[in-house]
Amino acid sequence: MQITKTQVGGFTASLTTRRPRISSQVVAAPAAPSSSSATTPARTATEAAIAYYTNYNNKNIPAVLDLIAEDCVYEDLIYQDPFRGRREIAKYFEKIEQLVPKDIKFVVEDITEGDPKKVGVRWHVELEGVAQFPFSRGVSFYEVNDNGQIIFARDIVEPTFKPGAAALQGISVVAPLVRKLGPAADPSNLSNLPIAAATMGVFWLAYISYVMLSTAAPGLPVWQTTPDTLMSVINESYNFFYVNILLEKFNLNPVPCIAEHPVGEALFNFVNAWSMMMLPVWANDKPQGKKPVNSTMKIGLFVGTMFLTNVFLPVYLALRLIPAPKEEGAKLEEKVTSGTLTLPSYISPLFGGVAGVVGVVSVIWAAAARPELAGDLSSRYQYFTDMASTDRVFWAFCVDSILYSVWQAWLLGDAGNAKTWQRYIPFFGMAGYLVEKREGRE
Repeated sequence: MQITKTQVGGFTASLTTRRPRISSQVVAAPAAPSSSSATTPARTATEAAIAYYTNYNNKNIPAVLDLIAEDCVYEDLIYQDPFRGRREIAKYFEKIEQLVPKDIKFVVEDITEGDPKKVGVRWHVELEGVAQFPFSRGVSFYEVNDNGQIIFARDIVEPTFKPGAAALQGISVVAPLVRKLGPAADPSNLSNLPIAAATMGVFWLAYISYVMLSTAAPGLPVWQTTPDTLMSVINESYNFFYVNILLEKFNLNPVPCIAEHPVGEALFNFVNAWSMMMLPVWANDKPQGKKPVNSTMKIGLFVGTMFLTNVFLPVYLALRLIPAPKEEGAKLEEKVTSGTLTLPSYISPLFGGVAGVVGVVSVIWAAAARPELAGDLSSRYQYFTDMASTDRVFWAFCVDSILYSVWQAWLLGDAGNAKTWQRYIPFFGMAGYLVEKREGRE
């Protein structure tokens, strides 16, 4: 193994050269050697990859496109379908130029050598002169043709959401189901799945795809979130429910109290208070004719909802739509009982009361707090409209508020005992419902 230093677009990257352990002739046996192993291209794959990153970092996109073959297939695995052909790839780079900050740079950590036509690269992304960008590590594979142009590329980027052992548990849960269903588990039999639950699942995927990952929605997708936006969210988290701001008045704040725009702070706390009210609503949620959701699952999804709102909440809605098994008597009653999450009697009015207070404070906060930072009402309204059209996190909270209004009407309707205003007045209707501490439908 030989360690060298290579300059890539203004960055010095450590490159590790590794001798291939298995020759291409052995891999190809017993067939005759392929053209990729029999000829040496005008530019090796390693040279093409280094030139690709150098030109990209220098924002010389025409030079990048010159490295790409007319019939290139580019797989960026954050997209469903590959980009085919230089023209389609060029359009993708046009979008990159529009959305990605100019000071974003690729830093090559490691690159393979030995095969003239194929190369693997390990890299991360940095903001030039600042720091490594969060969730920016990745690996890429490139293959070149005889002219030294990239004919195939695949990028795999570090995911922002990391399920960890949950992914393995998911496999362990699904595998027995597939074994039990046998041929019925074939994707062609998806039409046999519960329609309502499957529809909500599709909605959830659409939400993740558009709100979190799409480049078409306002602002930058989640993997391109800027450090300023991340810091703003952290500061708003420190001031959760305005407690830290109050403690600062008495010099008792345990964490820094850094002022953000009051409209952003208000929206953050308003949506989180709405999320908090979901727990007592879910506790006795037993939709008729549906399979009860396990109490542990309810708690887990609630915790996820508090952090990432509709990234988790539609999952619960889909689970509660699964039809109940055709069982009778004690077995069915046992399943229904297992879906009831037992909470102390004071939780519902407590959560409703706290959320109601936070909601009122948020409205006042958005309209009048921090005048030295936010100005008058017209300035605050202008800030709201600007952020809703340019900032992904702010826009997502607005979308979440609209969806929460729908979920509130639906869930309280299924409870069977909510008053009309409690169902249809967003946020404050749910707070009033919980304060009354009405028991769910038997």
